[in-house]
Amino acid sequence: MSSFKQKILKIYNSPFLSKEETNLNQKNIRDLEWGAVEPHIKTGAKFLDVGCGAGYAMMKAMEKKSCEVFGIDPDPGGHGVGRTGSGFAIPIENIKKAFAEEIPFESKMFDVVYSSHVLEHVNDEQKSLSEMKRVLKDDGILIIGMPTAEMAKVNLYTQWLLTTHHRFVNVFLSPFVKTSKTKLWMLFAPPSHSFPNTKSVFFDIKYYKINNWSNIVSKQFNIIETLKPAFYPYPEYKQLFKVEQEGKKSSSVFFVCRKK
Repeated sequence: MSSFKQKILKIYNSPFLSKEETNLNQKNIRDLEWGAVEPHIKTGAKFLDVGCGAGYAMMKAMEKKSCEVFGIDPDPGGHGVGRTGSGFAIPIENIKKAFAEEIPFESKMFDVVYSSHVLEHVNDEQKSLSEMKRVLKDDGILIIGMPTAEMAKVNLYTQWLLTTHHRFVNVFLSPFVKTSKTKLWMLFAPPSHSFPNTKSVFFDIKYYKINNWSNIVSKQFNIIETLKPAFYPYPEYKQLFKVEQEGKKSSSVFFVCRKK
């Protein structure tokens, strides 16, 4: 490859961090979120992580709270902290490949059902919540977290500043994308985090409002506490600001819930 092409590629990919840097940023974020929810998890609880990824939250529950841990995920190990090779000391046989809409465990089995940054990706929110409710013991707690509208705004501003040139190339120069009026919106409106193929980030800004998430979760559960752990940048891009804790803004919201 010529030095000119190398320079162009370096500029093209400059906004993105390495896998190792991204993993470290995401680990720091998940640690902050875990610190907010950990006091609500009783020691020795039977713990299910819905959307467990590589099992980082399972490891935290096992090491910090001596929980008996289980997890489900459509692509175990394919995302989340440690997806590049975790080495977490968790019972891999306790992780099952499954979707939130059909949790492959018995009813009333778990003291804690935990789900972090999953509900915004499921095909059926109420079916997923119903399944979480089904496998939760009557006196158990659900701890569920989602991105907020503030996170969606961070996504928008980050993309405007750092990746507009990517969208320009995709719209006008890529041989795999047919330029049309319907594609031009991509220049100004980055894709949705939840529905990248059909919606823009402006959908997320409206849908991820804490009140909307509260209304969705409240159809199945009583929310007993709302947690706002921290305001943070997107982990895979150059970090545009420092993580802020205990401020007015939060990039994620976690609800601590009981069965209705």
